[in-house]
Amino acid sequence: MKKLMASASVAVLFLHACSNANTDSSNEASNGEGADEKLTIMTSIFPLEDWTKKIGGDYVDVTNVVPVGADAHSYEPTPNEMISVAEADAFIYNGAGIEAFADSIVSAVENQDVKVLEASGAVDLIEDNHDHDHGDGGDHSQSDDVHDHGDEDGHDDDEHAHSHDHGEGDAGIAHIDGLSDHYHSGDDVHLTVHEEEESGHDHWHWYTLAPDANPEDEEAWEVVPDNGTDTYEGMAEEDGQQIQAKLFGDDHDVIAQSEPVTISIDDHDDDHGHDHGHSHGDYDPHVWLDPVLSIEMAEEIKTLLVELMPEQEAYFEDNFEALKTEFEELDQSFQDLAERAEKDTFIVSHAGYGYWENRYGINQIGIAGISPTSEPSQSQLVKTIEQAEELGLEYVLFEPNITPSVAQTVQSHLGAEARFIHPLEALTEEDVEAGADYFSLMHDNIETLRTALSAN
Repeated sequence: MKKLMASASVAVLFLHACSNANTDSSNEASNGEGADEKLTIMTSIFPLEDWTKKIGGDYVDVTNVVPVGADAHSYEPTPNEMISVAEADAFIYNGAGIEAFADSIVSAVENQDVKVLEASGAVDLIEDNHDHDHGDGGDHSQSDDVHDHGDEDGHDDDEHAHSHDHGEGDAGIAHIDGLSDHYHSGDDVHLTVHEEEESGHDHWHWYTLAPDANPEDEEAWEVVPDNGTDTYEGMAEEDGQQIQAKLFGDDHDVIAQSEPVTISIDDHDDDHGHDHGHSHGDYDPHVWLDPVLSIEMAEEIKTLLVELMPEQEAYFEDNFEALKTEFEELDQSFQDLAERAEKDTFIVSHAGYGYWENRYGINQIGIAGISPTSEPSQSQLVKTIEQAEELGLEYVLFEPNITPSVAQTVQSHLGAEARFIHPLEALTEEDVEAGADYFSLMHDNIETLRTALSAN
């Protein structure tokens, strides 16, 4: 009911706004005014605002929906901001799930005279591979052992059925740690298992059961391939999926087993504060951090402005070419950094920098996930700290708008120094006072990386 009332309120506000806008336009036309008006553009994140101002120059008024100091992942526009979008000539947003509010705005203006541009739709996004790297520090010998047994996966299924037939009450007890509920579709699932009484064995296997399958049907349980460790990593795809772990001895007998845990998924359309990016697939939305791909996004903005004001095409084109040159110079600065760096990995509070790895080979260890609100499990934290220690990382990079306590915990364990890296989604008050723009902040980031990667 609250959602329906909110939707109705927004609809009324939009109708009122459009009515006022039409009246104002009629008045201006009757007075002979408005011929040299600027385009009114609303953007969702700071890079898009900055680029639109640079390309549009004297012919645009640009306002960003996400205010200074806010987080685009979780921000919800006010009714007045929604009205501003309805009155604008265009709304430009990043897409790919970075803005929790974008879908509702796009739906609300689809019948209005507002051009909508999803800037990231012009580029090839990279996959969100956060947490995949954490397994690199694990014991690969256990995983290799699975392959060395040849048809062992088949034996495991037989052993699973065999052990149930004979009752596994004689086996030891194992416990699964980790969250089993409050997931959204596409969330990462991380579980660990341990024996109640240590047996000295370490050959674990994990099994999954589909929600509609019978737990007593031995053939319905599927072994998780390529995993002989005490850690399960998967994706929350089906509500009610069950997961179980078993420990095998040298003779393929079951030494210990856990009770199954059930994965609970709750996808609320009106949930706020969750990582809405999952609903857009497994892609990293932070594409504006790649200078090369940013050129393609900026060109889409130029094309939109030309469509809205074709008489200024040459002006917009010249401004875009100047902007493109700055992107190319920034790209070269990143290349120079990567060539000079003695280290190739940095640890950061939020895994939003995958495009630098993809473009320049500068690897990130993200403490939180693709969204800053996606906090790691205890086992992930341990792996993160261990990996950072192995690599000898001396700095933990924090973002200016968000300082998660879990990142401070990692910094404390490592005894590392803190440095700031800017995600550029939104400015801080200090950025505004300093007159910062996209390029000044990106060059500041390069200087931070120069310190973290020993690239002096």
